[in-house]
This record gives sequence, C-alpha cells and structure tokens, in this order.
Amino acid sequence: MGSGHPTSVRAMRQIVLVLCVAAAATGIAVVGVPAPGRDDAAVERSCVRPEGVASISFSATKYPNIRRHVAAAVERGWPRVLVLSRDGADARRERLLDAYGTRPGMDRDEYPPAVGRRRWRAHVAYVPSAENRSHGATLGIKLRRFCDGTRFRYVFY
Repeated sequence: MGSGHPTSVRAMRQIVLVLCVAAAATGIAVVGVPAPGRDDAAVERSCVRPEGVASISFSATKYPNIRRHVAAAVERGWPRVLVLSRDGADARRERLLDAYGTRPGMDRDEYPPAVGRRRWRAHVAYVPSAENRSHGATLGIKLRRFCDGTRFRYVFY
C-alpha cells in the first residue's frame, strides 16, 4: 500500500482475503474476521473489555523513532489515551496518507494509529520502514484480544 495507488490497495485486499481464507481453513483465528459459521456477535463476545485504560507496551530501544513520533504528537495536542476502532481504519489511513508522498526506505507513521482514532486526521512522521512495520505488527498482536471501544495507551519501556 506504500504507493497509495488504487491497484496496490486492491491487490493488498485480495492478498489479505486469500490469507484469511487459508487461515480459516486451517483453524487459525484471524483478528476481526469471524471463523466460518461464526457471526460478528460471537467475535464481540470473545474479546476482552478491560476497565480503565489498557497499557500497550513497546521497547523504546527497538522503536526509538516511533517513540519520538508519539511524544511529538502528544506534545502537539494529539491524545495519549486512544479508543480502539477497527471499522473503517483502512479508509482513514488511506485518506490521511494520500497527502504525504513516499520516500525510499521510509514509511509514513501515523499517530494516533488508524485503529486508535475515529476520524481520518492524525500526525504523520517519516520513520524507517522496518521499524514502522514491526511496530504495526506488534500493535496488532497486542490489541488482538481487545474489543472495539477499549481505551488504550502506548507505554515505552
């Protein structure tokens, strides 16, 4: 999706669909995708709704540029506490990043992340691609068990 070209987005969606079907066929649960024969209500019942704010922790040494970006965004008034909102995240991300060109070896990091905001606007910073993609994957894994509407915040250790 780095180029922002519609064909790239379409191709990525097709790849995700194929992976979800393959995962479901092998019995692997995919976040946000109900298993065959399972409805959305069952997925919602299986998630966790913590009281208060969930702390999502990341290594400050593994993600130094992400940490700097989050600190800068919060300093500029973006919220520290976020609300998990998966529906429409891809569209929010796409709309925001359309305004920012790509750079070789760099990704456009967004804070709050698309899954942690309900509007399309966010703070954007260029960070090394490997760091951004690793952080995004880690964030997805750590948020997997939580229901939409869960309040969470980043904590760097």
